Amino acid sequence: MPAFNAEKYISESIISVINQTYSNWELIIVDDESTDKTSEIIKQYMNTDSRVKYFYQKNSKQGKARNTAFKKSNGEFIAFLDADDIWTNTKLEIQVKEMLANQSIDLIFSQGYLLNNAGIENYNITVKSQWNNQDLPTFINCNQIPILSVLVKTQALKTVEIFSEDLRIQNVEDYHLWLKLLDSNFKFKSIENRLFYYRIHQNQSTYQSSNTNIPMLNMLCMFYDNCNSRTKTIRKSIIDRTKMLMADEQVKQESFNLIKAIQKKQNPIIYLILHLLPPFLGKIRYTVASKLS
Repeated sequence: MPAFNAEKYISESIISVINQTYSNWELIIVDDESTDKTSEIIKQYMNTDSRVKYFYQKNSKQGKARNTAFKKSNGEFIAFLDADDIWTNTKLEIQVKEMLANQSIDLIFSQGYLLNNAGIENYNITVKSQWNNQDLPTFINCNQIPILSVLVKTQALKTVEIFSEDLRIQNVEDYHLWLKLLDSNFKFKSIENRLFYYRIHQNQSTYQSSNTNIPMLNMLCMFYDNCNSRTKTIRKSIIDRTKMLMADEQVKQESFNLIKAIQKKQNPIIYLILHLLPPFLGKIRYTVASKLS
């Protein structure tokens, strides 16, 4: 659990872990240099439950809080919970049973609820017995996984080097992680149980989608550069995703740069033609690039 100035909601989050029907857990909270009463609240629970563990680090100077927590962990499985969200009481019990019953599954995620000022709404996902690397286009098109719903094998995270520390993909590093895991042939399962409450509020770093558009584009570039599979389907999926992002003016030029980069690697002649077209023909350049992808 990463925590930064989380005094308003963190008690509810911690209590939702303490109340789990599955009891063999450790809650590792990394305080990212909070200036409010976050640390005081955490220590109250730590003093009454030895499974709650507290670590403090200088904000973003010692790496991402989730990565710090991962390095401090001892479990066979890892789960994620932000300091403003809540798990249902049976979250860990249900998912641990599922994972132990199906050893081929490396990550499991679930449905849940949205929690906002208007009340509670269903948070729906696609329920599927197995996701694998053939599902990469679906994941590139849309992040399928709410991070607080996840239970994942520790060894799988070690294999793909957990969350990227690259600030260019800030706020979408979890999405990047799912793509890396699928690309490395790890298997996912999604279940219909509603096991979390995802809180929507204005202080969230991802409250406005515009906060993630450029990081999303950077993430797609990073994933394409390092993925094991660069098939035509993957290339098309990435370019199609950039089209959706281009409603944001800031993203337009960066999106075209991504398309050019893909074409440069796959077809240098097409890249040269596109590169030489003058900037004022931007719409034509983008249309040509996407058609030839």
